Amino acid sequence: MTDTYVCPYCGATEHREYRVRLILLTCPECGENGRFLNEELVEVLDEIPEEEVPEEWSELPADQRLHRAMERGLVDSDRLRLL
Repeated sequence: MTDTYVCPYCGATEHREYRVRLILLTCPECGENGRFLNEELVEVLDEIPEEEVPEEWSELPADQRLHRAMERGLVDSDRLRLL
C-alpha cells in the first residue's frame, strides 16, 4: 500500500511505500524543497472553517498552515495522532 504526500508549495503529489506524517523532498514540479505532508493531514487542514483561519492562510505553504493550525488549536491533536 502506498501513501500520498503533497508539496506544501504547489500541491503536486508523490507516492511512497511507507506511512509517515511528512517527508522532506525537492518537488519535481516546482523545484521547491519542503515538507510534503501526508494527504490525510492536508484533508484535515481543508476541513477548518474559513472564518477560523488567519487572514494570510491561503498564502502560506501547507506545512506552515499545519503548524499555525496546531498553535491556534484549530485541529484536534488527538486526531493527528491517529494519522
